[in-house]
Amino acid sequence: MKQAERPLVIFDWDGTLADSMDMCVAGIAGALARMGLPEAPRERMMACNGPLYEDSAQIMGIAPARRQEFLRLRTECENAAIPTHQKLFPGIREMLAALKEQAALAIASNGRPEYLTDSLRLLGLEGVFTDVQGRCPGKVKADLIRMLLDRIPHSGACVVGDALGDLRSAHACGLPALFVSYGYHQPDDWKEADRIAEKPQDIPAAAISLCGKG
Repeated sequence: MKQAERPLVIFDWDGTLADSMDMCVAGIAGALARMGLPEAPRERMMACNGPLYEDSAQIMGIAPARRQEFLRLRTECENAAIPTHQKLFPGIREMLAALKEQAALAIASNGRPEYLTDSLRLLGLEGVFTDVQGRCPGKVKADLIRMLLDRIPHSGACVVGDALGDLRSAHACGLPALFVSYGYHQPDDWKEADRIAEKPQDIPAAAISLCGKG
């Protein structure tokens, strides 16, 4: 099968492929400590894993004058935590290997590009994805998806994610969305999904089916 004829499956990263919550929390906790700020409830730090990186300062209630400092320190602490805290959900590696035989794979994530590069290298996933699109100033998730669609020849595409924003971004691009229920989703996030995968092993068949509709 020619590359141009292959389906394209676009994955979210955090909460869909990467079980990165502990890494995110460690990065934020480290930043708060270095700023001399009080410890924060874990639930609040967890809420920063998914939204735009810049939004985490507001979520954490950081004073406007110190938000750039927080983001810089969060980046430093998170980078330091990647080797010890970053991991894949069980079954993801095997799922990607199986799906790669049938489709081109890509990532659209609000994560920093260098964070994604470091994580893929650490986890031994270099070469698995045709393209990886990290956060881009002034761009929302739907824009990142469109950038991938423009760059990668495909016969049809779908988006796989664990949050309502992933689903709506896919639909904004005219693509069907596969929701993974093992991720970090909030209650009822799945209601706008075209299909649901309860475990990684369910993704290949569901994604290929949806690509035929997108």
